[in-house]
Amino acid sequence: MNVALWAEIRRLSEIEHLSQRAIARRLGCCRRTVKRALAMDRPPHPPARAFRGSLLDPYLPRIEALLARCPELSAVRVLEEIRKGPDGYRGGISLVRRYVRKIRPPRGRVYQEVFYEPGEAMQVDWGACGRIKIGRTWRRVSVFVAVLCYSRLSYIEFSLAQRKADFYRALVHALEFFGGSPHKLIFDNLKAAVLNGSGRHACLHPEFLALCGHYCLEPIACARRDPESKGVVEAGVRYVKRNALQGRSEELTGWEDYRQLAVRWRDETANVRVHETTKQRPVDRFEQERSLLRPLPAVAFDTDEVVSAVVSPLLQIKFDANRYSVPPDVARQTVLVRATATQVRVFHQGREVACHARCYERGQRLRQEEHHLQALQRRSRPRARHVEQAWDALGETARAFHLQLRQRPVKTTVHLRRLLNLVQLYGREEVLAAVALAQQYQTYDAAYVETLLLQARRRRELPPPTPLRLQRPELIDEIELEDPDPGAYDQLYQTPEEEKPHE
Repeated sequence: MNVALWAEIRRLSEIEHLSQRAIARRLGCCRRTVKRALAMDRPPHPPARAFRGSLLDPYLPRIEALLARCPELSAVRVLEEIRKGPDGYRGGISLVRRYVRKIRPPRGRVYQEVFYEPGEAMQVDWGACGRIKIGRTWRRVSVFVAVLCYSRLSYIEFSLAQRKADFYRALVHALEFFGGSPHKLIFDNLKAAVLNGSGRHACLHPEFLALCGHYCLEPIACARRDPESKGVVEAGVRYVKRNALQGRSEELTGWEDYRQLAVRWRDETANVRVHETTKQRPVDRFEQERSLLRPLPAVAFDTDEVVSAVVSPLLQIKFDANRYSVPPDVARQTVLVRATATQVRVFHQGREVACHARCYERGQRLRQEEHHLQALQRRSRPRARHVEQAWDALGETARAFHLQLRQRPVKTTVHLRRLLNLVQLYGREEVLAAVALAQQYQTYDAAYVETLLLQARRRRELPPPTPLRLQRPELIDEIELEDPDPGAYDQLYQTPEEEKPHE
């Protein structure tokens, strides 16, 4: 008799009030079965199965002895040991694994939940997010995550490196986002923060200690291979990978897409959802913590990446696998390079000599046209250099025309001297306008510029100017003129009444 038959017999008897004969007839069973079921107050138990031995039973004492001697012995090694000899085990590994799992003591640590007070601590960590192609270069993408332990308010920032400057910059950005600094900063064994050791015996980086002192943070390093001690931010990193990045490969095609995603996902998803642990939204819980954060200093910590470099004879400095141009006056000199997330600035003796937009590709040469033009001028003879400097002094349009002229197989000085004569004849504004028009047509020739000037005067119905040709130009330098007196012109405008003396 099974439980289903027992339950149906009791229902027919108690609910439908059928006799034992009727119940037996409806269910197709024996009347004695019905009588026995009605006499039972509890459902029947299934009959105990006869115990059948296992192929592994003769080897159980041997397995227990092996594990007692070597508790970490794997099931594969146990199988190898019990198979030795003519009477060794001839079964499969499944029985061995099942028995080893049964008798081996449970492994793993026992954890205790930690509760944080408002404004007490912040945890930070890096996470790897795959790679992205920038130009022709593949770069690794990392995400920096900072979480306030009480409110679970998160800050994320994507980065193309996990170097010291990137870590310090992201940490400062996180404190600025929170609007204050907590009392403690919890982190793992980062190279940017820990020189050697770990946990209580960690030797911290001096620059990292300077950052913590600037914001009055107490640095707390976790022990090596102990990610559970900062489980709050570990969960935050997993949340970024599984929610923010999962299924967005088609959206994240450029580096700017990662930056926009960090802000959008942080403000519209991560900090406004109901947290699984606190059962509150982080933005709401942060209101209880905001006033307990320490105000930030008026001056932010300097997170620029500062390195020294030697200018090559090609007027370039190397930084982050790229080459940036510098002016020729610092050739072969040692300069200081200060790099932010967007700029690369070069200093020499405290003076900024170059500023470039930072490039995240590799093997690129970034050159400013002004530096190239200055280098070309250094190669000119002194007399030709004087003509070039006079032409370049006319403005940016003139310098751009000069640079294009230097790249063509012509005598640059001849064209510039002719253009300077046109400036004396037509004036600076008209010549620069004609030069700009010549650049639009990509024609770099002094004769073409003069033709444009003549056409412009014909359209205005003006005669071409007549150049002054002196027979003896050296006499002009011998002419001496007195400085004009503006008072002489005032006398021409005086009325007769003003000339009369006052009585």
